[in-house]
Amino acid sequence: MSPLRVLTVDDEILALRRLRHALTALDDVVLVGEADGCAAAIDMIKRLAPDIVLLDIRMRDGSGFDLVDALPADQPPTIIFVSAFDHYAVRAFEANAADYVLKPIETERLAAAIARARERCETESARERMGELQAVIASLREELRHQEDGTRYETELWIRKSLGGYVRVAIDSIDWVSSEDDYVRIHTGAGSYLLRGSIRTFEQRVDPDKFTRIHRRTLVRTDAVREVVAPRLGGLEVVLACGERLRAGRIYAKRVRTFLNGPRAED
Repeated sequence: MSPLRVLTVDDEILALRRLRHALTALDDVVLVGEADGCAAAIDMIKRLAPDIVLLDIRMRDGSGFDLVDALPADQPPTIIFVSAFDHYAVRAFEANAADYVLKPIETERLAAAIARARERCETESARERMGELQAVIASLREELRHQEDGTRYETELWIRKSLGGYVRVAIDSIDWVSSEDDYVRIHTGAGSYLLRGSIRTFEQRVDPDKFTRIHRRTLVRTDAVREVVAPRLGGLEVVLACGERLRAGRIYAKRVRTFLNGPRAED
């Protein structure tokens, strides 16, 4: 049995590194390339002819949908989508045969997805695999259209618990978010939760009218802010309704002042 040739596609270096690490633990696969966006991935697919592409859905230079539209119809690679835990995406995937892996990546889940991909490569024609892909993308695009009719930002998160399973966290229940190495910590009145990823990525997922970055490592929900004070030593300090006091970074002070001068400000 020849090893499957795998290409990974994600615009976050950290995500590519995690996929690389997970793939090293699997037998009968070989990583032939890593692409940090759609354009690079399309070129590498043409040059390297991978059997499987592990593909992120949302990237800076396009979406995974754009890449699939550009795939060669005669011999497309098998696509395994890599997604954050978005409920609409999971419904779309589970309605069709194409596979997906949720972030954060789990080696066991990745191994199972690759095993199914191998089976499809051996038992399905290129036309059948492309038909499955197009069905998934049609479902996803329809779900995204419905979501964007209201808001394109997350309204809830499903966060993996340390002992297994997931916990639902409503975005409006979050008081603040802090960066901790490769994770962000979500702080709510009910407790705090670790979510793998960068604070920059998290900030892109939430409504900027509801969250304000006050430090390179701190994001606050604006409705959770009780007051902003100026300590004697200078700078600004954001005080939340829960009593937490957070130091504003010097380069973020303008954002904090803009927030103060917004519609919430009082004379």
